[in-house]
Amino acid sequence: MPSKKRGYFFVLDAVLGLFVIAMGIFIISTSYVNVPQLTQVSLLADDLLVFLSNTKIKDLNNPYAGIGGQLWKDGVITDADNSLLQQVGEFYATNKLDTAEKFVANVSKDIVPEQFRYEVWIDGNLIYPGNPAAAHISSKNNTALLLTSKKLTFGIMSRTTSSIWGPYKAEVFTWER
Repeated sequence: MPSKKRGYFFVLDAVLGLFVIAMGIFIISTSYVNVPQLTQVSLLADDLLVFLSNTKIKDLNNPYAGIGGQLWKDGVITDADNSLLQQVGEFYATNKLDTAEKFVANVSKDIVPEQFRYEVWIDGNLIYPGNPAAAHISSKNNTALLLTSKKLTFGIMSRTTSSIWGPYKAEVFTWER
């Protein structure tokens, strides 16, 4: 009889040990905290600036800013070979800041995921959003991770007179809400 009781003891000990291990795995897996990842925000800042600097007006399918769009028909955009960032810089150089803000809003719509906020600055001046809401400012001030991506931009104002604008420092700030 004593040998049978030892068997129960070892089985009970194994079941208890398995229960402790299962509870440990459960506690560790449920205590995962979603922390903003540096690489995700950093890649977003870089990707947005690369998108703005590498996409040309002629390659953009946008009813407001693309070829045949509202700005093109109104004669506000005249050079289809300008990159989006060059066009923003040209708007800044000609003091069309409202147009620059609407332009950035239209071309970047559906590019940046909803959980992120961003700002576009040219030469130290906020272009987008032109007048940030209180929630936007509060979100920026209280974020744990605010990253920027920078690039120089310049362009030709008039091909006939060879007048140029820039170079301006373009910056994109991104953070998670």
